[in-house]
Amino acid sequence: MTALHEPLADTEAPRAATGPESAVVAFVTRLLGGAAKGRDVQRLVRYAVTSVVALAVSELCLVVVDADTGIGAMLAAFVANLAGTIPSYLMSRYWIWSEADRSRPARQVLLYWLTSLVSMVISSVSTGAISDADHAHHVLKLLLLGAVYLFVSLILWVAKYVAYQTVIFQTPQLLDDAPADSPA
Repeated sequence: MTALHEPLADTEAPRAATGPESAVVAFVTRLLGGAAKGRDVQRLVRYAVTSVVALAVSELCLVVVDADTGIGAMLAAFVANLAGTIPSYLMSRYWIWSEADRSRPARQVLLYWLTSLVSMVISSVSTGAISDADHAHHVLKLLLLGAVYLFVSLILWVAKYVAYQTVIFQTPQLLDDAPADSPA
């Protein structure tokens, strides 16, 4: 089985296996001082890698669509975000949360795409508001725009991870820990 298809380790410490993912997991676990389980750190590392892959797909798509179609930057950015969401979902479902409950796949897909679309809207509205604001200096506007976009993106990245972990890709362990009278 390749590292891409390996389920997350059940132990609290990172796997002893070699490779870039294991090294990063071990480093982050040490950095956190053992505050997180190896499985949680491994999942977070995989989530970060997935985000980088989705960003790369989105960027490539943005350049190709904007350059070849002339549909405008805003629509090209939307198409690029949608293109990046596809590998992000697949990697999330089959690599990050491979042990997640599969009994209601339509619910999973719907919630994932809804989360992604809400995230796109929040990011677009917040950066658009800064872009539309009247600034005395162009450089200040660009710095503020970049800072707000980065800040909002970081908050959304963490919020989406929490949503994926607790709602969308519930693992059997999380389902077993839920109270008996709560809906799964």
